[in-house]
Amino acid sequence: MTRRVTTAHRRRILVDRQLLGAGGRAERTIDDVVSALALLHSTDPSTPYLSLQARSEASIDDVDAAFYEQRSLLRFTTIRRTVFAMDHDAARAAHGAFNVALAQQLRTQLVKWLDASDEVDGSSAEFLREVESAVVESLRSEGPATGGQLAERVPGLRVRFDPRPGVASSKPIRITSKVLEVLGVELAIARGRPTGADLTSGAWTWAVYDDLDTGNAPQLDHAEALAALLSRYLAAFGPATVTDMTWWTGLTKTKVRAALAALGAVEVELEDAPEPGFVSSDDDLTLGTHAGPSVALLPGLDPTTMGWKQRAWYVDDRVATGLFDRNGNAGPTVWVDGRVVGAWTQRGDGEIVVELLDELEADAAELIAAEASRISSWLGDVRVNWRYPTPLTRRLER
Repeated sequence: MTRRVTTAHRRRILVDRQLLGAGGRAERTIDDVVSALALLHSTDPSTPYLSLQARSEASIDDVDAAFYEQRSLLRFTTIRRTVFAMDHDAARAAHGAFNVALAQQLRTQLVKWLDASDEVDGSSAEFLREVESAVVESLRSEGPATGGQLAERVPGLRVRFDPRPGVASSKPIRITSKVLEVLGVELAIARGRPTGADLTSGAWTWAVYDDLDTGNAPQLDHAEALAALLSRYLAAFGPATVTDMTWWTGLTKTKVRAALAALGAVEVELEDAPEPGFVSSDDDLTLGTHAGPSVALLPGLDPTTMGWKQRAWYVDDRVATGLFDRNGNAGPTVWVDGRVVGAWTQRGDGEIVVELLDELEADAAELIAAEASRISSWLGDVRVNWRYPTPLTRRLER
């Protein structure tokens, strides 16, 4: 018999599995949060920091250490050619499920561009392999470097190509960023500490991570890797629909369904949803014992807000207006008891400003104000500049 999950129950599951609210935050480590959420969006460099602070007491220095000293967090381009941060197990799964094929696509395109260039003699593919080897060796022997610094060390990175041949407005560019993208997708190199002043900087250095488990552990084949990644997803976001999973992975529904079958995922009926949901075979859909209200201020692109394509069960159309850009990217959101009730942002003077789009009980409003104050103290002198501002964010910043 197919189990039925009500919307109210599903929201409580969301609160528990997405670690929303203050309950348990003081005891959680960065590893606990990353394990629970599977992947942290990192296209906006500030997002993983703010996602972690919402769910733990980790400081900015703690997150820096996880990225750049302990290296327990990897930040690299993977699913949907998007930058995520994740632990080593998730990185192995993402690499096998997406990056092997993505790297080949990127390399093939770059070779075609180089074939059309007049700056490469002989085989473009061989030239590219030589440049890649020189980049890795330079980082290993001379240490981390920016793309510009690497172009000084490795002359081949200064070769130019036309990304849009035949287009009048197109101009030749160096291959530097494209080579680094390919190597980063392959996990041959990874983003190191940025050169900017704080957590908002995306001016990355690059480093060779020879000592990471991802480089030494047996590689997963595509099917095995995709099943492992979707297992992590279901643990964090289940119940979820096939449409949700095609959104999250960028894969076709056929491939998602095949992976679900390999996992032995179980279908459940979802109240007010246009299609069935799926959970892991061992998911009993039990709830924690947290007492409400549960309040969280999540950053733009937070994994909770971005985890599902079909969002009506946690943010209705009236509230959603202005919270997302035209591509579906989420701005910073205010959550109460598993649903979005408003938005927030940081103004230029450091003030955290909140706009509630629903009427709330007084105790929830007080908790939201306290959380805004906590974020302000946590950021200190840092000023967040959202990479994907939404209409509501722009209005609040004025």
